[in-house]
Amino acid sequence: MFEQVINFERMEQAVSLFGSFDENIKYIEKKYSVSVVCRGAEMKISGEAENV
Repeated sequence: MFEQVINFERMEQAVSLFGSFDENIKYIEKKYSVSVVCRGAEMKISGEAENV
């Protein structure tokens, strides 16, 4: 299991990436078989190294 952490400068960036009802993140999770968790301005992506 591999994990990548992304820190956003502004919350608006995270909100924009997630999309309406988190649709963009759900798509990424399904397409790449990863887990995405966002806490404040920090996003963690977990999964197989080649997918993260």
